[in-house]
Amino acid sequence: MKSPFAQALLVAIIAGVATALMSGLVVRSSAPTLMLTMLAPAPLMIAGFGWHPLAAALGGIVAALIGQLATSNVAAYVIAGMLAVPSYGITALALNRFSMFSQRPQRDGKEMGGIAVLVVIFLALAGVLAAMAVEPDFEALTRRLKAALEIVMREATGLDVSVPQARGEALARLYDLFAQIILPMSALVTLTTIVISATLAVQVAERAGLLAYPRPDFRRFAVPGGGLILIGLSILVAMRPGYLGVMGDTVLGGMLFLFMLQGLAVIHVRTLGFSGRGILLFLIWVSLVVFGLPAFLFMLVGMADHLLDFRRGRL
Repeated sequence: MKSPFAQALLVAIIAGVATALMSGLVVRSSAPTLMLTMLAPAPLMIAGFGWHPLAAALGGIVAALIGQLATSNVAAYVIAGMLAVPSYGITALALNRFSMFSQRPQRDGKEMGGIAVLVVIFLALAGVLAAMAVEPDFEALTRRLKAALEIVMREATGLDVSVPQARGEALARLYDLFAQIILPMSALVTLTTIVISATLAVQVAERAGLLAYPRPDFRRFAVPGGGLILIGLSILVAMRPGYLGVMGDTVLGGMLFLFMLQGLAVIHVRTLGFSGRGILLFLIWVSLVVFGLPAFLFMLVGMADHLLDFRRGRL
């Protein structure tokens, strides 16, 4: 029978290898599907939730080393910063917040929301610092991003899509828009990946009997007090030029995403007891994934719930 330490060490190594392969940064000849990429942090989080957060940290080190040996330092930095650190941080914060309870706490929604806000702020800081390390001058970074888009569009269309003169103001505006939103959108994709992976990982750990505390109820998810104030501050910061504005955009996008999750939680609670609830929720999720537009409505619902608490007495 293996000791708990040896078992955790083995789990960490396996999780690190799995995360490295699923990230799409190591095996480029046969890149994983989008679904696998979106679940790349899940093995690390399963190790962190099921064994110990240090197992997630060790697995992250293994994944980063594989990325460095197989490709480059850049892959190692991406794996470490966007996958390993959030996996360790989330599992460690969850252990700290929830292990003191013998039963599911009533404030687990606020606790989950607090962890999520910290993840948003971390991704904003990490993304901006990484971009500054690549190119300290924001204008130079913008030019590099526009050049990269030109190359992608030229290879995709076979046409000359550069903007030397007045070739097209619309195309020039497209390049400007791309350069402005690529970093916040990348952080938002990473946040989505982390949320999906954490949700799956904690349920896997619970069903395996490895979770050391009662699993939080996702239907109680709520952005903690001051969430709307943080949105207002991020809007003001987003108006600033350069990397400071990028950080504001990133925090703003992340907070709106969290309020969308809160709105979905409200719908899940308010439809309890409805006949055909399963079909209704299925259609809601399909419309959200396929069309995306309902996300705005759920953001508004989440913000209203932040002020009015539509779930009071429902759970």
